[in-house]
Amino acid sequence: MRWEVLNDRCIFAFSPEAEPLFGAYSLLDGEAAEHTCADLYGAEQIAAWKRRYRFLFETFDAVKNLAPHSFFDLFLDTLSENFTAEGMRALILSLPEDERVFRMADWGYFGGATREDVLRALTDDAALDALYARLDEKCPSFLGFSSFVRQSKRYIEEFFALTAELDVPVLHEALHAHEKEIEAFRTQVVEVLKSADELECSQKLMGKTFRNRGPYEQFCFLPSLLLSFGALRLFHENGTPHNRQILFCSIRRPEKGREDTIAALKALSDETRYQILMLLAKHGSVNGLDIARALKLAPSTVSHHMTDLKERGLITEEPVKTAKYYGISKNAVQELLQTVERDLKLNDPEGARK
Repeated sequence: MRWEVLNDRCIFAFSPEAEPLFGAYSLLDGEAAEHTCADLYGAEQIAAWKRRYRFLFETFDAVKNLAPHSFFDLFLDTLSENFTAEGMRALILSLPEDERVFRMADWGYFGGATREDVLRALTDDAALDALYARLDEKCPSFLGFSSFVRQSKRYIEEFFALTAELDVPVLHEALHAHEKEIEAFRTQVVEVLKSADELECSQKLMGKTFRNRGPYEQFCFLPSLLLSFGALRLFHENGTPHNRQILFCSIRRPEKGREDTIAALKALSDETRYQILMLLAKHGSVNGLDIARALKLAPSTVSHHMTDLKERGLITEEPVKTAKYYGISKNAVQELLQTVERDLKLNDPEGARK
């Protein structure tokens, strides 16, 4: 574990121990994220893991909208210069069953459920049915949902067993091959911190404006090879002792094809979606209901447009209690404009004359 103190409340770290965790999540998250691991482990090995851990894959598929990052919030409790995946596994399995299940999903955000609701659902079938009724739009399978709630220990054990199988020499060779990218990320953090505070640095790295702004006592910045999305931000809620924010950022930049550029431009070409982006540009972070009121749209219409914009990577989403707050993905929009500029040779005098 690399653990470097940049200032009195800022840490740069890199954890090879965390990489298999993100790799396992990439495999669980489906084909869209699976390519992150395919180059390392091969399609045949991935297919074998899916057969071996069928319970894990099918249960995750049922609850992935409810528990998008499962128990990654435990990084807030376990990340240190002595971090190990086994330490995280031991911590979550040591929790009382109701607390463990409650921490593994966004129960309050999606269904307004409490820890007591989860506790009753562990043994009471009627309570389990009532809990599912609040969440059935997010969970396509009652059986998968029931397995997640009542067999959480097996779910966790299989997740960490899969994690252990990913922790092989080919992964460490890949991490070694990407040392320049890891160092480049560290340099980027250090450079941004020269003119911005830690929160502003985090926003620039993610290309978004945060709704939850702390204050935080500690900021940790970590590059990742197997993270299947651009960045993952974890933070304690306001009022939590020893508040900290952890920001994982991918050092992989998958190339986008022409079809991705065209799809993003189509999303921008819709007048309503463009108005939404203008609203976000003006206010920074806005929830769905406020967007609906400002543009005189039905909440369902806003939800449809936000889904389209999110799929194209043009907006960011941040859960805050029982609401979602949206912002422009500045990095993605800038990337799109640079792609158009490059493809159409807008800065190429020779190309303009041809």
